[in-house]
Amino acid sequence: MIFWKNIIKHRYFIPVLLFIFIIPAFIFLLRPGIYWNMHDDMQLIRQLEIEKCLYDGQIPCRWTPDLGYGYGYPLFNFYPSFPYIIGQVFRFVGLSFIATVRYTAILQIILSAYFMYLLASSLFGPVGGLISGLFYTYAPYHALDIYVRGAMDEAWASVFFPLILYFSKKLIETNRLRYFIGLSVSFACLLLTHNPMVLIFTPVVVVWSIYWIITLKHKSIRILLRVLLRLFLSALLSLGLASFFTLPVLFETNLVQIDSMFTNYYTYSIHFISVFQLFISNYWGDGPSVWGPNDGISFAIGYLHWIIPVFILIYLTVKYFRKRGLSNIDLSVLVLILIAFISAFMSHERSTFIWKIFPIIQKIQFPWRFLNLTSFLFSLAIGYLSLILFQKKTINHLNNFILVFIISLLIIINIKHYTPITFGPITDQQKFSGQAWINQVTGGIYDYLPKTAKIAPIRPAHDYIDQIIPDNTKYILSGQKRGTDWQFFNLDLEKPADIYLSVIAFPKFQVYDNQQIIRFQIEPVNGRIFLNLNAGYHQIYLKLQNTPIRIISNYISLFSFAVIIYLILPKKWKKST
Repeated sequence: MIFWKNIIKHRYFIPVLLFIFIIPAFIFLLRPGIYWNMHDDMQLIRQLEIEKCLYDGQIPCRWTPDLGYGYGYPLFNFYPSFPYIIGQVFRFVGLSFIATVRYTAILQIILSAYFMYLLASSLFGPVGGLISGLFYTYAPYHALDIYVRGAMDEAWASVFFPLILYFSKKLIETNRLRYFIGLSVSFACLLLTHNPMVLIFTPVVVVWSIYWIITLKHKSIRILLRVLLRLFLSALLSLGLASFFTLPVLFETNLVQIDSMFTNYYTYSIHFISVFQLFISNYWGDGPSVWGPNDGISFAIGYLHWIIPVFILIYLTVKYFRKRGLSNIDLSVLVLILIAFISAFMSHERSTFIWKIFPIIQKIQFPWRFLNLTSFLFSLAIGYLSLILFQKKTINHLNNFILVFIISLLIIINIKHYTPITFGPITDQQKFSGQAWINQVTGGIYDYLPKTAKIAPIRPAHDYIDQIIPDNTKYILSGQKRGTDWQFFNLDLEKPADIYLSVIAFPKFQVYDNQQIIRFQIEPVNGRIFLNLNAGYHQIYLKLQNTPIRIISNYISLFSFAVIIYLILPKKWKKST
């Protein structure tokens, strides 16, 4: 008996228990060779493009050569690449692309559970951390992102929600360097993971920080200013770390077509969800989101995920009137639940007036994306159950039974969400050939297509030279070489001709002929680069250079990384001496 009591009290017991309980959430992903039907079936091609960039030395990756039907476009200049950088770790150890997608999803599930445990246990103790970690893992929207939508970037954004709140609170409480670094890096990771989630989550961080600044009641203005300065410098460092991506997004988005991402089907106003879908419906499917309440997928918060917070609200109300006050933790839970309900409200049509007042949030595209935040806040608040159930240190078998019952019910209700509806065996070769390859290189073809192209390509690009005018021009092509953002070839022309390259023009592409920069023209419809060349021998080299904003943003990020290293190294030197 003493042996088991010692095990239960061991610091690693509950983290191990948490891991055991979340295994059902990712056990499907352990099946070798299995892949599943997902809405955003671009995971493999994005992973492939990141890998090509890394091996080619295009760091950071901006131009993706295979997308746009092989003409390329600057996807990662505007689309966050962090989950695919993580996925590349699995590629480096020899896993297939199919396996990499699965194991990247597994890692996301594990990290989100443990980072939630870290945050919740700092508020409610280890048992509260266990409860919040499990509720976060088994939130229906969490399963929706991975097993239905395939929204890996959005799923990975939820990994950093608990880290950011944990480090911000700790940094407000103390002046420890590790919390400053932790907050800076975790928020930078969010910036590099999902743009809409940054819009959704940043106000929560601000409210959270203000709450704890007020709660801690710093005794002097001087100390308060120091706290605010620490938070400001951390935010500045976060922006610096992510500037290689964030600054081009802010200043170069006008170079690409993004209107299609916010119009027609993607208009925010047709993707609101009903109260029934949020709180009552238990439907689960892998169909589309459509106008009205007849969506083919579920947008449920989860029964326990909203019922328990309502119970906690009632408990806190009774406690307030009995004790004439609430503790800081009580108030923080109250704030979390209220913000969670506001977040859920933002997914409902009644919030339309807010979307119109603040048009910036229309960039979120789908109002139901607020459920990611709702799931996080409710899951965190539910960790408060541990303080309700175990107010006294004496063992209460009834409360233990209630805790086990709630955890069991949570898993039983939601376990069906963690097996895809449509799946089967497939290999990398099958995914990167035939129609499957065409589907990937043309998927979302208008997303970030350079404005130099009026229409998207309708056929595959030819290698190097896409077209020659006049058509009967004889030529000899030799010495062809290409990378992710460059091409090289020798060309011997019989007579003067217009040479259309298999690349869509984008600012700072430069063309060299016999090592001399030459002017090129842009086809007005398809946006292809074309050259007016005379008869004779030409040595053509095409390379995408950096614009001033890309150069500046790269140097800011390098400087910020150097700052992080500088802040970390002194501690290591002290430990080694």
